[in-house]
Amino acid sequence: MTTDVERRRIVELAERLARDELAPRAARYDADAANLVDSWRALHREGFLAASVPVSHGGLGLDMPAYIGVVRALARGCASTAMTFHMHSTVMRFIDALGTDAQRARYFPEVVRGGKLFGSWGSEPAVSLSRALFFEMAIRADADQWVIDGVKHFCTMALGASYMIVWCAVDGESDMGKALLIAVVPADTPGMTTDRQWNTLGMRGTYSPSVTFTGVRVPGDAVLGRPGAALQIGVIESFALGYAAIYLGIAESALAFAADYVKQRVVRPENVPVASDPTIQRHIGELAVQLDATSLVLEDSASRWDAADVADRGHLASRAKYLATQAGLDVTSKAIQIVGGRGSYRDFPLERAFRDVRTATLMPPTVDRMLETIGKTTLGLQEGMFKIRDR
Repeated sequence: MTTDVERRRIVELAERLARDELAPRAARYDADAANLVDSWRALHREGFLAASVPVSHGGLGLDMPAYIGVVRALARGCASTAMTFHMHSTVMRFIDALGTDAQRARYFPEVVRGGKLFGSWGSEPAVSLSRALFFEMAIRADADQWVIDGVKHFCTMALGASYMIVWCAVDGESDMGKALLIAVVPADTPGMTTDRQWNTLGMRGTYSPSVTFTGVRVPGDAVLGRPGAALQIGVIESFALGYAAIYLGIAESALAFAADYVKQRVVRPENVPVASDPTIQRHIGELAVQLDATSLVLEDSASRWDAADVADRGHLASRAKYLATQAGLDVTSKAIQIVGGRGSYRDFPLERAFRDVRTATLMPPTVDRMLETIGKTTLGLQEGMFKIRDR
């Protein structure tokens, strides 16, 4: 467990990094829709790429409350950096939970010493992960290798990450609970091609084009665990918990900007700051309370994470992500309304915060699926966060 002193120190370091380095670069990466190379280097320099790597392998080994605090702090500076950091860190959790000793000894030093990034590619063009966990990407054994064929959408950090875990279904297996297999694929493996298309509303720095796999071959020891194991270890649920921290961090930065703006903007003929208007005060108060409530639920979910089983983690993550989704959308929209027409200027960070939240909150599970999970838990009909669908 991370001590309170360690947690405060690491979160404060993330806050400084977000303020001094990530935030000044965010607009450029957003405009270019390019990989966040300089920001990733800064994360490595400060040791953050090893946040989820165990201490025994030279990493920080952060517990969930400390980790969520770091994600939230980074998101205040650059949402895309926080998202790519979170995906990479979640891959480290999969390697730790499912990998062999040899796999951990191979991959963890690449991160700790080499600063290598790991992506996670699961989305597919004809599959909706909002309804059920289902993959058409096929993986089959061929002698001492695995062969992968299919198409992945939203391949975050494509042409930037050194490795990615690719979510596949074992060819010929109809039960997704037994078919799901994740493979670690080096970025320079032959047979992968990308369309390089990434011109989206927001989260543009995540650079997530589509990638086609055609007869991609990886060694026999490239897969993590046995088929179906990735669903049984309580790691996939942590994606949603981290998303909640990202949404909250973006919303906090938007509200902070709006509050600072109305304190400085003076209107005539009264010659008083906009902040003196009771209507503005009520709007700011409403948004602040909404973020406070979301923060309390997120922190509570993180504090209960390690002791929770897989189904409980689904509930903890769903309630945090649901509230953060609603708060993120509400706060970023109303913050622009509070600031007024200038809030839509690209010179200000508010319009980017609005675009980033509107895009990032599309990540599965959806609002409807989260509410279904929360409702079933409340009714004593508990199930996992993701439904398993047969192929």
